[in-house]
Parts: sequence; C-alpha cells; structure tokens
Amino acid sequence: MSNSRKFKIGFLLLIGCFGATSEIYPSHLQRVVSDIKPRFLNNLKEVSRVAKLPNGKLIAVFTRNNGSAPELVGRYSSDNGQTWSEVQSLTPLPKDESGWSSPEPLVDQGGELQIFFLKSRKKQLSGLDIDIWHTKSTNGRTNWRVPRRIWEGYTGSLNSVIQMRNGRILLPFSYMTKRTWAKRGEGFDAFTYMGTFNCTVLYSDDQGDTWQLSPDELKVTAPDLSTYGAIEPVVVERKDGQVWMLLRTQHGRFYESLSKDGITWSKPRPTRIFSSDSPAGLVRLGDGRIVMFWNNCLRFPYAYGGRHVLHGAITSDDGKSWRGFREVAHNPRRDEPPPPTGDHGATYPIPCAVADGCIITSTGLPTNYNLFVDPKWFYETKQREDFTQGLENWSAFGTKGVELSIHPDKQNARVLSLRKTELDWPAAAVWNFPSGTKGSLHLRILIKPGFEGVRIGVTDHFSVPFDDLDEFHNLYNVAINSEGKIGKTKLTPNRWHTVQLKWDIEQRRCRVLVNGHEVTVLIQSRETLGANYLRLISTAETTDLAGLLLEEVEANIIPN
Repeated sequence: MSNSRKFKIGFLLLIGCFGATSEIYPSHLQRVVSDIKPRFLNNLKEVSRVAKLPNGKLIAVFTRNNGSAPELVGRYSSDNGQTWSEVQSLTPLPKDESGWSSPEPLVDQGGELQIFFLKSRKKQLSGLDIDIWHTKSTNGRTNWRVPRRIWEGYTGSLNSVIQMRNGRILLPFSYMTKRTWAKRGEGFDAFTYMGTFNCTVLYSDDQGDTWQLSPDELKVTAPDLSTYGAIEPVVVERKDGQVWMLLRTQHGRFYESLSKDGITWSKPRPTRIFSSDSPAGLVRLGDGRIVMFWNNCLRFPYAYGGRHVLHGAITSDDGKSWRGFREVAHNPRRDEPPPPTGDHGATYPIPCAVADGCIITSTGLPTNYNLFVDPKWFYETKQREDFTQGLENWSAFGTKGVELSIHPDKQNARVLSLRKTELDWPAAAVWNFPSGTKGSLHLRILIKPGFEGVRIGVTDHFSVPFDDLDEFHNLYNVAINSEGKIGKTKLTPNRWHTVQLKWDIEQRRCRVLVNGHEVTVLIQSRETLGANYLRLISTAETTDLAGLLLEEVEANIIPN
C-alpha cells in the first residue's frame, strides 16, 4: 500500500463512570479492551460547539447569515448526539461592518445559555481588532438579550468557559500587547522576552449581567523573537475548589496557573505535559474526573511540533496521574504535504460532557468537526496490531518503502514491510498504544538477507515518522545493525524472531529479550509520565531493498 492512501481520522473518546486508577477502577475491567468504536457526528455538519441543557438535550450552536442579517442558530439532539434536528434560529445579531464568529456556549446554574463571541472590528488607522462579545438567554431560553461587547482589544481564540460551584463565571482569554523585543519591559522582563501576548480572565458574579477583568497579567517566556508567549488558556475547577489553567506556549509543553477564587492567579510554571503550540481542551465529568484533549506532538516546524494527531487522557486525581495518552483523531490529509498557508490539522478541542459519561469534542477539522467518544477506551491496558485493518493505526507519511506485503508463510495474511528504497527518503513508521509506567512490547520480526539495519524506539510523544532527531528524544533505543545483531545476539535472516522490550519507568530501565533470552538492558534517557509510542526507522546509510517484515506487535501496560 503506497503512502498516498487516505488515512481515516483515528479514534474518538468517551468517558465512562469508572475511576481512573487501578485502585478505583473495577478489577474485572482493569484490562478492558473496548469494542466501542469512536464515531463522528456526521449528522452535525456545521462547525459548531456543543452544550448540555438541563433537560438532557444537547444544543450545538453556530452563526449564519439569514439572508442579509446574521443570527445565532442551533441544532438540538434528544439522543445524546446520535441525531440532530434541523437548524433553528435562536436570536438575531446586530449587523455592521464585521462578522460574528466562534460562539462559545455555557449553560449556567440557572439553566440559561451564556454565549461568547469573537467579533472583528476595524481599527481607526488600519487592520483589525478582535473583541469579545456576550449575550444570554432569559425566561428558560425563550428570550435573548441584545449582545454587547465585554472586552475590547485583540484576543486569540476562546477555548473554555466555566461556572464555578460558587456561581462565578470565568472566561479565560489571551490578548495582544504592545511588547516587542525592543520594548521588552522592566525588571526581570528586560532580561528575557515574554512574547506578544498575555493571558487573563473575565469574570462575572451576577450570572453574566456585568463583567470584571482579573488584575493579573499571566506571561510566559518565548523561545524566539517571533512567537506569542502565553496564549489561548483553558480552565477547569478541581475537586478542592482551585481552578487549574493550562496555557498554550511554544516551549513544547503546557504551562499552568492556579487560582483559589478565579481572580488572583499564580505565576505560570511549566508542566510535564508535552504539547505543540496548540491549545488544550479540559472538561470535568459528572463523577469528578477530568478529561484532557491536546496535541502531544513535538519537533515539527508548523506550530512548534505540528497538529497531525489529537490525543486524549483522563485523570481521577486532578492531574497527578493520567490514563490514556492515546491518539483520538488524525489529520485526514496528513499523507499530503502541508498547505502553504492557514491553520491545519486535528486541533482546537472544546469538549462537552454529555449523558452516560460521554464526551463530544470539537477537532478543528474541516469535515466531521465534532467527535463522540467512550471513556472505557482510555483504560485499555492491551493493544495488538496484526495488520488485518491495514495501516489505519500507523503513521508513515513523508516516507517511502513502508507498505503492507503478503505474509511469506500465511495465506491471506499481511505484514508490514519496511525498506529504505530511496536514498533521499526515510523509511519509518509510528504506532501509538496506551501509556504505561511499566509495560512490554512484543514484536515478531523477520530480517531479509541484505538487511542494513533498523532502530526500534520507545517514547512518550508523537513526532513525524521522518523525525531525524527522534533517537535523542526517545526513552529507549534498540539498534539492530546491518549484521542483524542486537547486543551480542544475532538474528538469523528469513526466520521469525520475537523481540521483547520490557520497561519500568520507576527503575529507569528497559530489558531487551530476543526469543525469550535477555540480550541487553537499556537505561532510560530522561524523566517521563509513561511510554506510549513505538517508532521503527531504517538506519541504512544508503538504501536497503531487503529490509524487515513485522508480523505483529502487542503492547501490554501497567497504567500510570
């Protein structure tokens, strides 16, 4: 199968009513392998955001032009997102020189809808600003107030809004400053560069009638002179009442800030959660668990790591430990070179907890915008690949020589063939499995006569298959040289061998076994939250027309 094949968008997530640690999660489900297939809300065609109403119905809101006038509209679902109504008008919007976009819904404690908009505005001299506008329903969502501007300036996307248990509504956002390298600021800021954006929060204590601005300006250093710094924050209220904020940065990881009241915030600090320059999505479920969607992607020029894959994870202890770190969706056009302009990829998740412990989240994808997911999928501890589903679960874009081949010994079976067929093209493939602090990978491989070498990598984040720095960032690297040697053990060509990698994050080591016999022990390269990626790449110096075959791979993990 050539690399031009179309990948379908990967898995979706849904959350069930089980605890996230092995102590809480029922013992008979700790090794569950979910048969619930992720699915897209194909009947919900528009770019929309979903909210759950007090009566259990769902509403997906978006804007459109009704003839010559803009309006806020929605579709309803009475079956938890399986089917959706025709478009229904909610309220007209004022018409002027600029449009309305990105309505972000919140169902408040009174059952009314609070809607936040981005609205562009022409500057007096040139260019545009992007203001924040607000409207709310009254009388059980039967009437609407005239929208009004609650903040003026240039904001990034709105990705989160919550109402705290005490009733306070929080709208986190980022805004452009006048900061430049030439005018970095005073004090410590003069010694570094905080980028062009700050983050803060708008809050309301009267159900959205009036709005106040937090006095805190949240800043994060920028890695170079062309970047934003802190941008597009999201928040969730923890069990202890503290509000947790994740800030998008360009450092390859999220930063976080905490607040006891939603007004005063701690200085942002780096987290251990890797991310490209992309926002997170956070949502608290009815049973108290938190689900996170994000791009666990590094080392690609676009968005400081890329947005080829959207990931998901779940925590029952407010972020101290996580389960999952699984691929939720793929960019459906990742086999093609990226477009020259514009945002692209699977990103900008805005999740909503719906009935039955499930989640609907946006993806940023131009088609099939919203995903519906089942939570048990986060708790899988075993994953196996025998290529009966083709290469659907693998990433091999930007490479050549990676394809499915007829199994040499079994009729009607296929194997993964990895050969470096062209000098200027890499041959590599990437596979995601559930994250574990302890676990094992079992690979059944066959090297052919003339084999020129391969590297097996185990790591904790996605990077493109052709990442030429992966060996320096993998947790463990297993080399099979051109003689077929792993350590002092030599693989016989044209014979199937079982290679096992058994890692223990706490012990910081990985045992490597060939056909059941230990051949070497690898030392872990760095700290990690758990391993969840297998990487295969040809190490041939020129070409390798022989290569290797992979019959199957199985991951078994002990959760984080």
